[in-house]
Amino acid sequence: MLDLLTELVTRESFTRDKRHVDQLVDFVASQLPTHGAGSIERYPQEEVGDFLLARWNEDAVGKPFLFLIHLDTVHPIGSLATMPVKVQDGRFYGPGALDMKAGLVIALEAIRALHEGDQLPGHPLHLLLTTDEEIGSPGSEALIRERAADCALTLVMEPATKEGAIKTWRKGGAKYSLTVEGRAAHAGIAPQEGINAIIEFARQALEINGLNDLKYGTSASITRVEGGSAGNVIPAQVQAHIDTRALTVEAMENVHEALTRLYPKMPGANVRCVRIAQRPPMERRPELFERAAAIGERHGITLYEAGSGGGSDGNFTAAMGIPTLDGLGAHGDGAHAPHEHVIIDSLPRQAALIAAILLEWTGAD
Repeated sequence: MLDLLTELVTRESFTRDKRHVDQLVDFVASQLPTHGAGSIERYPQEEVGDFLLARWNEDAVGKPFLFLIHLDTVHPIGSLATMPVKVQDGRFYGPGALDMKAGLVIALEAIRALHEGDQLPGHPLHLLLTTDEEIGSPGSEALIRERAADCALTLVMEPATKEGAIKTWRKGGAKYSLTVEGRAAHAGIAPQEGINAIIEFARQALEINGLNDLKYGTSASITRVEGGSAGNVIPAQVQAHIDTRALTVEAMENVHEALTRLYPKMPGANVRCVRIAQRPPMERRPELFERAAAIGERHGITLYEAGSGGGSDGNFTAAMGIPTLDGLGAHGDGAHAPHEHVIIDSLPRQAALIAAILLEWTGAD
């Protein structure tokens, strides 16, 4: 498992660098047959690395089990120079090791062991590898939804929490572009002829800030603002970026409705707020954790649950009503950070858990 993880991590795969990501995709495609994959389908992409769909046990009669795994990382090409692969004190260090190349290693080890032991479950196994998760999955969302539509279970191989818990809920998130238009005028000669877009924006910002309900997990954060053209000109336009998060679909829709009905406070101004991206919330379903925990317990593995303010591709499948287990990947710390690392002992543990879930997940919807 460490050998494969080393091969994956040393092939750097920053999302925006298609050439390097495709080199990793090529390598993974070459490895899948050695783990028993019956068929491999490649989905060419223009701006990011290509996607892969591998299948096992295609003749099985049950609904498929779907693995969701992304190969892209946030670390720019060249990060290995300052974040070299190393093993130290039971930890494996390297860019993208935790998020989430170790998740692929774990899934492949579980499937390989079942395949070689002639123990594959009575369900087809589908493994979908994407390359744009770190930028919100703009190109893969439709494919994820398509492949998940008829699945019995989705297993998201994102890392566990820092404490080693699987993730039974995730906040949904949406990003908005806010445009405020006023009218330019000379700030000294005729300020009365202008409509100050910055003042209009300030009033809108106070209203947007009032949407926060942090106690119940809802946030509306203005994270970037640009406006004005010169120091002696009444500003004619402001452009702002808004990041929203919510625990429930209802709360997310309430924020959306409030943002899209913003209206000008100053006569003559114009305000427009447009949603540019979204992931629905992954709402907690206690019965799914209880079923997974019972399986783990039978094999001496104790599971804990937690959640995350960040999203994953599991948000899409959970919102479709597909049973979804997230955070099944490696244990460790430092995702997206210079000290990113995997707890090595968690690799076989999680592979055993995945194999047990594949064998014993019965009664799925």
